[in-house]
Amino acid sequence: MFAYLARPLAAAALAAAGPLVAQPAPPVHATAPAPGETQSSEQDVIVTGRLEREREIRDFVGALTQSAPMTGQISRFEDAICPAAYGLSAAVRETIVNRMRQVAAYVGLRVARAGCRPNLLLMVTRDKRAFLGQLADRYPQYFDEEENSPRRVIAQPGPVSAWHAAIELNAEGQPLSVQGGFGVNRTGRGQSHITASTRPVFTAAAVVVESQALTGLSTIQLADYALMRGLARTDPHRLTAASPPSILTAIEAPMGSEVPITITRWDLGFLRGLYASQANLRAPQQRGEIGRQVGSELNRPENERN
Repeated sequence: MFAYLARPLAAAALAAAGPLVAQPAPPVHATAPAPGETQSSEQDVIVTGRLEREREIRDFVGALTQSAPMTGQISRFEDAICPAAYGLSAAVRETIVNRMRQVAAYVGLRVARAGCRPNLLLMVTRDKRAFLGQLADRYPQYFDEEENSPRRVIAQPGPVSAWHAAIELNAEGQPLSVQGGFGVNRTGRGQSHITASTRPVFTAAAVVVESQALTGLSTIQLADYALMRGLARTDPHRLTAASPPSILTAIEAPMGSEVPITITRWDLGFLRGLYASQANLRAPQQRGEIGRQVGSELNRPENERN
């Protein structure tokens, strides 16, 4: 539904992000080094290192998928991705959109052709709360009364707010019919402890960032951050100082601390796993698929990450 925001946003008084300048994109695989690599001839040390890495992966995936209950599912896009950026100069917008397209394709998503209707929006403004308040007043249809209510979106801590529009599809990939205000699943396929008869699917995502939070960041960092917030319901505040490196820490990291210069191998593995996993899996099985893909991404030789 956010696609219809394109024209209003183009005319809105969004502030340009002054610190950002267009620049060549580094390779998708260029990341901060992964911690905890363990090599030893001692079997017990090897086993300990392997178990520690498995724990790191499990905790990382759990932190980024907290919104899905044990019996629920983790949402994702099924339509082709069409990113757009607003509140920035034309050159910066082009750099960011091209980078988002590059990374989305790298992790296995379909990317729509140029001129498509945007469904993944990055908006940069001077005042997040004021902008979202105006947006909610003028276009209340882009919010709902529950998780994505204007009050909840505006109240998200920090200089960034992100939210998603989603629908329920049945096992055949068709939207549920609505009767009496409730979705009705008309499918002959059943469900099990592993698979469900319906699945939640994103139709659009929006990420609003205050321009003052972008001081010192590159266009690539902003693009990769927005993609990680838009392609999944991720919350950077759930990551700790001990968490593996993630581009999600780039915007709110304490001044002077090290942050990834681009999307990390951990992030890439997470997105690959989320979007490669079987449709209709329940959250525990999805997390397992994501974790295995994160491990695979971390173990890939450097020369295969292009």
